Amino acid sequence: MAAVTALIAVYTGDGCAGRCDAKCYNAWGPECHCICQGANHGAGKQEAIQNTRELGEAWLEHARADGLDIGHAELVTGALHEPLFECGGSAATIQGRNRHAVRETLAC
Repeated sequence: MAAVTALIAVYTGDGCAGRCDAKCYNAWGPECHCICQGANHGAGKQEAIQNTRELGEAWLEHARADGLDIGHAELVTGALHEPLFECGGSAATIQGRNRHAVRETLAC
């Protein structure tokens, strides 16, 4: 089975609490239950990356406002900005509001 590319994933002390991945941005059905609140649903990968660049931090704020105690979040590096070079599927980790470290996988 191929790995699912997550554009954004949020974690609490109990593990992964929400994510937006290929199941969402490649979806055909009308319902979306992920952290993107429907913005990436069925949009295709490129549009979903752009949406995540523009809206990712707002989605995190919305989740916090809904009472989700986010320990950290991960965004695929390409969703943070236009890369200067390819990082091969790596992701940046966000703790609180600070970006740090590059991680190789998004799993939940």
